[in-house]
Amino acid sequence: MDWSSVAAFAATEFLLCLSPGPAVLLVVGLSMRQGFWRSQAAAAGILATNALYFALSAAGVASLILMSATLFNVVKIVGAAYLAWLGIKMIAPLFSRRKGESDAVLARAADMRRAAPEAPFRLFFRGFSVQAANPKNLAFFVAILPQFVNPTGDVAMQMMVFGGISVLLELPILIIYALAFSALARVITERLVAWLEASAGGILIMLGAALALQKRI
Repeated sequence: MDWSSVAAFAATEFLLCLSPGPAVLLVVGLSMRQGFWRSQAAAAGILATNALYFALSAAGVASLILMSATLFNVVKIVGAAYLAWLGIKMIAPLFSRRKGESDAVLARAADMRRAAPEAPFRLFFRGFSVQAANPKNLAFFVAILPQFVNPTGDVAMQMMVFGGISVLLELPILIIYALAFSALARVITERLVAWLEASAGGILIMLGAALALQKRI
């Protein structure tokens, strides 16, 4: 095991985890609407997708998908459509509110929504599908990850180490995002929560559009 490569991978992974991509935006939105603990079900789905990608990368499947124009385009279009659909769902509640509603009425409506949260399995699947639907993850595991792998060593062991590092770095970052925004949602008005959620939804739609225009590497 080349520990200098491990350290370089950890630094790269840490910087990538800090960027507010689709996974972070999903956790942020859920933490404001469903609370911290429910958002962690989606975070678990995100990390499960990463574990799957590490396994696919070790088996060479990710390379085959990225090299195939047809498969890559399928992943790209489905992923872009899914991100756009999630973004629209996050924006829609903002426009469904009547202009004359008071903050008190909105706060009561928020309490009612939080009293009937989504099942953890559904949130887990949402996190899993958001992470899996992003073809940029395939590009990471094909174009970036192999640079840190020593092909003459035990590839499976290296993948396990890199996968463990990825979880240890990304999970705390997702937790911090969720804690911050779930706490923020308690001290601001429901209308502002709706605007923040809609803003995250708009970013998801733009990310979906960017993915749809992305060319195969």
